[in-house]
Amino acid sequence: MRDRSGGHSPRRGLATSSKRAGNDRKEIAKQGGWADNSAAMEGYFEDGDGWEDNALIGVL
Repeated sequence: MRDRSGGHSPRRGLATSSKRAGNDRKEIAKQGGWADNSAAMEGYFEDGDGWEDNALIGVL
């Protein structure tokens, strides 16, 4: 059976965790295989940041 999960989840996790740890964007891009200033990589950051700024933190 073929794995259909794709490669996005591990790459998204790498980008998000690495940014939260304070790593440099250029290093994150290099490790994740993105070009410097990659729009895809920045999109992963934006998606991850939405959970940290969530208005429901502490409510549920």
